[in-house]
Amino acid sequence: MVVPYGKNAFDAGEDGLGNNVHSLKRGCDYLGYIRYFDANFTNFTGGVETIENCVCLHEEDHGMLCKHQDWRTALSEDGKIEAEVKLTGILSLGALQPGESRKYGTTITPGLYAPVHQHFFVARMNMTVDCKPGEAHNQIVEVNVKVEEPGKKNVHHNAFYAEETLLRSELQAMRDCDPLSARHWIVRNTRTSNRTGQLTGYKLVPGPNCLPLAGPEAKFLRRAAFLKHNLWVTQYAPGEDFPGGEFPNQNPRVGEGLASWVKEDRSLEESDIVLWYVFGITHVPRLEDWPVMPVEHIGFMLQPHGFFNCSPAVDVPPPQGCDSESKDSDVSENGVEKPTATGLMAKL
Repeated sequence: MVVPYGKNAFDAGEDGLGNNVHSLKRGCDYLGYIRYFDANFTNFTGGVETIENCVCLHEEDHGMLCKHQDWRTALSEDGKIEAEVKLTGILSLGALQPGESRKYGTTITPGLYAPVHQHFFVARMNMTVDCKPGEAHNQIVEVNVKVEEPGKKNVHHNAFYAEETLLRSELQAMRDCDPLSARHWIVRNTRTSNRTGQLTGYKLVPGPNCLPLAGPEAKFLRRAAFLKHNLWVTQYAPGEDFPGGEFPNQNPRVGEGLASWVKEDRSLEESDIVLWYVFGITHVPRLEDWPVMPVEHIGFMLQPHGFFNCSPAVDVPPPQGCDSESKDSDVSENGVEKPTATGLMAKL
């Protein structure tokens, strides 16, 4: 494992692979049918140290396979909000002549092919981060991670840093994902700060994404012009609810919705900010997608970024089935259980 913190940090060489592990406990760390394995490590005196139940092998339910609905009722206890779209269904097929193949699709079975295609979704988020009713004191910044230029500040050629850019207006905020720079966006309240003096905020973390695979004059982009960028940001205005306008079906007019609203280039400083995140998937069909396609997962996350003064998960009660009476706990003089550092980590 390589962990480049702007320095050389091969875990197995510099720090010692596994030195930070601890014993796992059934019902606390993992559920279900589990096989545990002990592990032996060398300690700092050259001896052998055994960590019991260091590794577990288990089967995990990753959610739906070919279902069409999922009712999600709760948020994460770390303040994170995760939006996920699960795609499944029956492929739309075309017929083939005997011996024929199609450049723009995959032969699924003799005589049938499934065309290569894309799916796009738009999430509209009126952020109002850390605002009371009637307030609108937000701004948005884009964060890109950059490599430091070689020189006195980077003599080993391995320094990198996160650079923030304030997006001041709607036209400036027409942005695309860039996984090479770990690009993400943070909406902040300009009038509230955390214990270090930084502005409180929530960041939008993109997941896997794509852009339309079409020329600029493609007909569908006339009515779905919002697909041209992964991120749009607007100043809140009543009636601006649908990215393609109110009546997109068979509408001959071009560029209604987001593409026309942002032409006003309204200010995004000290504003009531609305994020429009466009995310999609390019589907090159497989034989395994027939007759019913297994679920594909796409989406994004909203994560607190300086919104809390520390992890909001530190005081979450232990999960059901986690045995608090263990060697990781201590008892104080008054008989009250006092978790040690290891026991506290188990409760995280």
